[in-house]
Amino acid sequence: MGYWVIMAVIDEVGVRRRLRIMLGSDALVEEYITQNGYRIDVLKIQALRTEHEKPKPLHIEESGPGETAADDPIFSVFLKCPSCYLTSIPSHDLKAKSLQVLTDRFGMPYYRGTGRFKVVDYNLHSVTICPQCLYASPDKRDFIARDPAHAREVPARLHQGELAAILAGADDRATWILNQGLDVQRDLMARDRNPQSGIAAYELAIMRAQIEFDRNVPFSAFKMGGYTLKQATIALVNGLDPLPWYQKAMQHYLTCFERSNAPGFQYDGQILYLVIALGLRLGNLDVSGTYLGVLDRTKARVELANIDAQVQQTFDRWYAQAREIWADRENPDLFASPKA
Repeated sequence: MGYWVIMAVIDEVGVRRRLRIMLGSDALVEEYITQNGYRIDVLKIQALRTEHEKPKPLHIEESGPGETAADDPIFSVFLKCPSCYLTSIPSHDLKAKSLQVLTDRFGMPYYRGTGRFKVVDYNLHSVTICPQCLYASPDKRDFIARDPAHAREVPARLHQGELAAILAGADDRATWILNQGLDVQRDLMARDRNPQSGIAAYELAIMRAQIEFDRNVPFSAFKMGGYTLKQATIALVNGLDPLPWYQKAMQHYLTCFERSNAPGFQYDGQILYLVIALGLRLGNLDVSGTYLGVLDRTKARVELANIDAQVQQTFDRWYAQAREIWADRENPDLFASPKA
C-alpha cells in the first residue's frame, strides 16, 4: 500500500519580496534567510534592522511653554492581526475632546485645536496596519482586540474565508508598497506619517476592501468610497490635487449603489447624496442632475414603503441635504474647507 507525502510549497519569491519591503535592502534579506530560512518572523526582522541601523543623533523636540506628553491628543493601543495573527500591532486613537472636529460637504473630518492639546491631522494616523501581511483598516473592529474585563479576545468582524483571501493577497500589497518606494517600518509604522504615507495607508485598506467586494461582502464598496474620500482630504489639506481621488470615490459609490452593496434606504440616501455632491465638486452637473432624479424616485419608493421611522428620518435628512447642495450649486465657496 503506497502513501502520498504532502509537503507545503514555500513561495520563496513572495517571501523575498515581503522581506525586501520590511528590511529595506537585498543584503539584509540574504542575511535573514541565511539565519532563519524562508519563515517570516517580525521580531527577528526588527532585531536585524536594529542591529544594522546606524545610530542617529539624539533629537529632542522643543516643546512650547508648559507642553508635556499629556498634550499629545493621540494614544496607542495594541491589536492582533486576524489574517496572519501577528500580535502587538500599534493602533493610534484620538483622546476624547482633545481636538475640535469639523466636517466638510462629504462628511470628512478636519481637526482644529481646542486648548492645551497640540494639533495633529488624525487622518494620517487613523489606519492600523499589520507590518507582516499589510492587512489594513481604520476600524479597530477589523482587528482582534483584547477584552481585559473578561480576559478574552474580541474577534474581528470578517469571516475566515475573507481573511484567508486577504492573507493570500499579501504579496500583491508588498509589491505595491515596493513600487511606491515606501518602507513599511520607516514610513507606514511610524508614529507620525507624512501625507504620502497616510494616503498609502488608506490604499492598503482599499486593497483589503476590494478583496471583500470580490467575495460579495456587504458594505465593502461603501467602505472603499469612504477610504478614497479620506485620501482626497489628506491631499487637499496638504496642497495636492484631490480631484483624482474624488473621481475614484464617485465610482466606488456608483458601484455600491448599482450592486446594492450597502442595503437599506438610509444608505441609498447617503450614497446618492455623495454621488450628487461629488458630481458637483468635479463639475459634472449631468451626473449630479441624473442622480438627483434617481433620489427623487427613491424618495417616492420610501414614502410607499412601511419602514422604520428612524430609517425614514435618516433618508429624509440625506434627501434634504442633496436638495440644498443642488440649490446652492452656483456658490463658489460650496466646497470650501470648514473653518472653526
